[in-house]
Amino acid sequence: MIWHLLSCVDTYATLAKVKRMLQHEPPMDLLPPPPDRDHPQRLQQNHVAGVSPNNQALEKKPPIPPDNDYNQPHFMMKTRHPTRYWSGIRISRPLGPLRHPMPAMLLALSDSVTGNGFFFDPLPWLVVAAAVILFSVLLWIPMVRNITRPLARMTRATEDIANGRLDVSIHEPRTDEIGRLAKAINHMTARLSAFVKGQKRFLGDVAHELGSPIARIQFGLGSLEQRVGRESRQRVIDVMEDVDHMSKLVNELLAFSRAEMKSKTIKLESIDLLPVVQTAVKREISPAAQIIVRIKPGIRVVASSELLTRALANLLRNAVKYAAGTGPIDVSAQKRNGRVEIEVRDAGSGVPDDLIDQLFEPFFRPEASRDRDSGGVGLGLAIVKACVETCKGTVSAANLKPKGFAVTISLKS
Repeated sequence: MIWHLLSCVDTYATLAKVKRMLQHEPPMDLLPPPPDRDHPQRLQQNHVAGVSPNNQALEKKPPIPPDNDYNQPHFMMKTRHPTRYWSGIRISRPLGPLRHPMPAMLLALSDSVTGNGFFFDPLPWLVVAAAVILFSVLLWIPMVRNITRPLARMTRATEDIANGRLDVSIHEPRTDEIGRLAKAINHMTARLSAFVKGQKRFLGDVAHELGSPIARIQFGLGSLEQRVGRESRQRVIDVMEDVDHMSKLVNELLAFSRAEMKSKTIKLESIDLLPVVQTAVKREISPAAQIIVRIKPGIRVVASSELLTRALANLLRNAVKYAAGTGPIDVSAQKRNGRVEIEVRDAGSGVPDDLIDQLFEPFFRPEASRDRDSGGVGLGLAIVKACVETCKGTVSAANLKPKGFAVTISLKS
């Protein structure tokens, strides 16, 4: 009963709106003039003058504002309970040959907003929209992928170059701007590789040439120490310490250059990790430091035993020098995603976070105020990186929380 009442109310409202629209006479341009077969010109003049065909004055109605909804030739509205969509259009119904047509309203009712295709048909618009989207997808996706794929390859190549891998080459057989960019990256990589190799070769040659004179100087100072008096002996000892420091620097330069120059001739093989770590620990063990090895037997890595031992020995030497009195030095290893990660961890104060990326650069020292006794010459971690990269591995460093410092070597298992 309530639904029926609501339905009647909505229908009544619609019919009321139609009635109000019909009570307002539409503009004259919407209704044709009444036909007059005998005197068409006179009837048109009388109509313009406001006189009816019977010479009676026509009733003047107030003008309807142009923005009045009832002056529109059609309308659409929605009713509820139940939901219905109404559409109406103003028409004229002829009453006779000499009379004005009567205004009328043609109504259409539907339970769909489209009128089941009578009000409007959305199918053509949907077809056009689908065709536009499909055409855009077919046109733009290959174009975008043709641009993004080589850019992604060049991004990975530049990241490898930034990490020190200068043997990267990009193959892009294109003649557009992307192809020119790939050629420019290859040219830059070749120039950088030649420059770095030339620099390392120069350091190796200089270190090799300095080895013999330094050895002769050490021999001469040893003989001189036995012949000078007690007053001059201390000066000779100081000079011998300087020469010893120079000899260590030359040896580190030789080790650094050899690790770099042997990258193509070194033979990598699967080796047992634990004996290598134990050998490095024996080289750098100190009464003031406690080194704990936490490596399970049977873990194997692909590397050079000599280079890996040298890298681990340098890491342990740094840890003993800077963090021996703060706690134990821990050496551990674990397998992860087909690789073995070797970690050397101490409980020291670490280094500033903004300097970690520069630790593996040659001759870099975190604190410029360190002398040769406290800070070394800055080649220890550079030798570590050269040895590890020759073994096709990676090395990284990080500060620990709340304190501590760790260096991680990643090698193939």
